[in-house]
Amino acid sequence: MGPQEQHLLPCITQETCGAEGISAAMVNMAPGKVARAHYHAHSETVVACLTGRAVTLIGPELTPYFHGPRELLYIPEGVVHVAVNLSDTDGLIALDIRTDPLFSNDLILTPEFDAAALEVAARLRRELARA
Repeated sequence: MGPQEQHLLPCITQETCGAEGISAAMVNMAPGKVARAHYHAHSETVVACLTGRAVTLIGPELTPYFHGPRELLYIPEGVVHVAVNLSDTDGLIALDIRTDPLFSNDLILTPEFDAAALEVAARLRRELARA
């Protein structure tokens, strides 16, 4: 379990294979899961959703960016973000790629955004249920 409360399996890191400028991990999010708000101080991130329907809330306004299988999402360094599994019944699997060879060395939790992220996630789920 990572500090942002996601199940993470680091696959490519400095520790696992000697990577010097990049890392990657498999992310497994339970149904209905909302990760803790955080940012990576010195790392860019690319998220590739493999299965499931996700929304990532990005920036101080927690702007929603929807993504699903075969879609990529870019998050610049230093930008607050929150991963959300939109399904209440199905898990989500993603690949998280960062320019931090240690994978989470520069992760900073931002608990001041957690309550708002939960509210946004709940609103988006309600809207999707009506659609």
